Amino acid sequence: MTDRVLDATIIKDLLNHVYEKRKATAFQIEGITKAALAQNDSTRIYQIIGTLTDLSNSGPVAAKMGAVTALGSVSVALGLFAIAYFLEDIVRPIFATFRDSDARVRYYACESLYNIAKIARGEILLYFNEVFDILCLLVTDTESSVKNAADILDRLIKDIVSAKSTSYVSILHQPGDGAVQSHVVGPGGDAVQCNHPQNPSKAFLLPRFIPTLLERMYTIEPFAKKFLLGWLELFDDIPTSELITFLPNFLEPLIRFLMNRCPSDVRIETQNLLNTFLKEMEASYKVHYEVRRAHILRERQRQRDGPDAGAVLESALSSDHLVTALGNTRLASRDALPALVDASIKSASTTIVRKPKDDAEDVVPALADTSDAAEFVIGQDIFIDYVRTIAILLSFLRTVPPRTPSEYLYNDLSGESRESWVEIQLTVLRWLLVILRTSPTSFSKYVPDCVSIILRNIALTDELNDVNLRAQFVDFDRALRSYLIRLHECSSADSADDVNESTIQGLNREAYEEFLELHLAKTLLVVLNEYLLVVNELARLNSLEWFMFLYSHYRSSFFTRDDDGASPKFKLDLTALLRSCVDASKEVVAKVLALAAQISEDNQEFFKDFIVKLIVFFERHGTESMAAADTLGAGSHGAAGALSREKIEFIVRRLCVFLSAENIFKLLSEVLVSFEPSNADFLGNIVVTINNILLTIPELLGLRRDLRNFDLSKSDDWALFSTLFQCWSYNVPSALSLCLLTSNYELAYLIIKNLADTEVSFQLLAQLDVLVQLLESHIFLKLRLQLLEPDKFPYLYKTLYGILMIMPQSSTYSVLQNRLSSLTLYLQNLGTLATTPTPGIAHPGATTPTFLSAKRKRIHELADTFVKMHEKQQAASLRKTPRDDYGRADSIRLASTALPSAESRPLMQDYFGVHAESKR
Repeated sequence: MTDRVLDATIIKDLLNHVYEKRKATAFQIEGITKAALAQNDSTRIYQIIGTLTDLSNSGPVAAKMGAVTALGSVSVALGLFAIAYFLEDIVRPIFATFRDSDARVRYYACESLYNIAKIARGEILLYFNEVFDILCLLVTDTESSVKNAADILDRLIKDIVSAKSTSYVSILHQPGDGAVQSHVVGPGGDAVQCNHPQNPSKAFLLPRFIPTLLERMYTIEPFAKKFLLGWLELFDDIPTSELITFLPNFLEPLIRFLMNRCPSDVRIETQNLLNTFLKEMEASYKVHYEVRRAHILRERQRQRDGPDAGAVLESALSSDHLVTALGNTRLASRDALPALVDASIKSASTTIVRKPKDDAEDVVPALADTSDAAEFVIGQDIFIDYVRTIAILLSFLRTVPPRTPSEYLYNDLSGESRESWVEIQLTVLRWLLVILRTSPTSFSKYVPDCVSIILRNIALTDELNDVNLRAQFVDFDRALRSYLIRLHECSSADSADDVNESTIQGLNREAYEEFLELHLAKTLLVVLNEYLLVVNELARLNSLEWFMFLYSHYRSSFFTRDDDGASPKFKLDLTALLRSCVDASKEVVAKVLALAAQISEDNQEFFKDFIVKLIVFFERHGTESMAAADTLGAGSHGAAGALSREKIEFIVRRLCVFLSAENIFKLLSEVLVSFEPSNADFLGNIVVTINNILLTIPELLGLRRDLRNFDLSKSDDWALFSTLFQCWSYNVPSALSLCLLTSNYELAYLIIKNLADTEVSFQLLAQLDVLVQLLESHIFLKLRLQLLEPDKFPYLYKTLYGILMIMPQSSTYSVLQNRLSSLTLYLQNLGTLATTPTPGIAHPGATTPTFLSAKRKRIHELADTFVKMHEKQQAASLRKTPRDDYGRADSIRLASTALPSAESRPLMQDYFGVHAESKR
């Protein structure tokens, strides 16, 4: 009997199935414990606790229920002070019973732990992580009685945490009896305050709790989510806990609360808590902003006036700005509280609803009384890891999973409902916009990721026709560009005396150079890849806008110099952008050309290289289209996957709008002349195309006017004409039209004479047919008026009559014949023969001036050039063109190659009507 701490009858009564009997026995054990405590018999107390522990671990269900109840009674007997020494042995067996399969055991364990916590108060915080973990399990219990008991226990623990968590130190960890030294007297008699570090042995420390919190934050149970939200709100309400500092640790699982078909009440509470954290983040930024501003002003003043001048500034920089910032923040938070209260769950929720705190009046006077701007301000020591926060937020916007888990964070929203998906993305974008405004430098390393995410999501939202979400992404895109503009401006701004927002936020030359060196090239590569990968037109346009934006602000980084010091070369190859023009809309093509034009204005070498690649692009992707168009007729837009003739005309036309049309045509001619005449069809077709553009496109009105007014005796005009003519020589009707447009009629006549020695094909006749129709348009009005002066333009008559002699008698033949015949009566009235005049008649007996001889020499040189190029082209065409059994070319099908673009067709309605009839 003496070896036993508890009598057998007491043990037997603890095993009784009747609750009242077990409760009475627990009271007996409480009395025994009190007696042992009065005798200071700690050994007996440990023995009592050990006996009850054995019963709770290995006994039947009734024994477990009686043991945990008795352990609660032991804690009551020990009281507030003594329980600290036995608490470890008391709570461990109770913690084990919370995982018992019998709901009654779990219920009485809650009851016992409630009694223990009520006695221990702050001491229970030593085991807060275990208690929190148990509560998180109990709130999802299937038994309602256990959930109700857990709810009561939860409220008690919250009360203890609210009152004790910030300062309570366990009795077991109290400091020694040595007096705490408050100050030290220095050699000069000055008293210096001694700052003692905070005791790390406090019963509760938030950093120790965060890992336990994270273990439970990834739950999908709605009740567990509400429980966790309540605790997060509680810790955020404790002024000195600074929960916002640990935000990156639990932000990801907190946003995930909105996933997995989240109930409406949990969604509302989650959004309220996220909004609260966002406002606290903005409030912290305002405090940091003013503190940083005051610090910079003091440093600038000391640099200018010396160390003694700082006192004047410090009096001027009292904490008025800080008071205003903090006061406005608290007022804003107070205005938002009614909405938070209304949105919260007011029934049997375990969430603590926030109440307005009238503490702004306590803070503002304290700040107003400060005379030193360097004095500590509430909130200035809060540090938020914005870089980690941004990485977490971006993980909810990514649409492509990483190749490796370590590549980047990724939260898959594909399985969520449309409402949840939109809500999460809108929430994340709202956070990103706030962080971009408050901590822009944190975004530098994420600019490539942000651009990729923006472009992909704009494409996705455009396909889903989600206007609101797309508008939010556009706002984020605009804010990101605004940050890059500010960063670029800071690279050249002289901030020696200017203290502005950019300076305070850390936007300086160092940040600019860091972005330039580490992140700009990656951003460009991301934009290029996104442009090539997506097929959505809006995303492509946005990609090109990013190209143009980055080039306009960071153009020096787009070029690189060789070691030999040659001219800078463009880093990126825009050939890929050109290839995308095959199946792109006109808006996308126009953007590509606008980008190329913008770069060409700054770099002539790039301009030349771009035109060469453009011609190669036309050759590879346009030949098939042209051949198909020739076969199918003028209405064809080319074969699938090939570049249509209409798009080729559009490309050249837009280039002439963005850049100098004269330079475009001159460089096109130089590049085409440098081509080998092996691809005769392509050279002829492309010349016909650009000739039609030159003659008919409204945007080239100025260039046509200059060509009409050419003075071929001037070296500049002659150089341009000769360059164009060499290229135009690949197609006879095009060369004739250029000569007629520039009033170089003698050269035109020499071309006509050369046709007598060549085979006139159906293609040539069809193109001459179109040329005659163009002669009747307003484009050649000057030529028709020059017919009234046969003595000055004798070769004009020779050329027109030569064309008339070549053409077969058709409706177009009659048009030209009627035009020439209408001049017969006029010429007779002038006393001139109604025949073709000759050069000798024009200037009888006159000596030819020197400049006319030089001009004629140039003309004959160009005529020889035309003959040589024409012969090479015909030879190449004969080698390439297959022949049928009758020896005829079986692909004489290029009648449509001479057709002008759609813009010029209203000028020649009669021709197209006749042309259609001839086809029928």
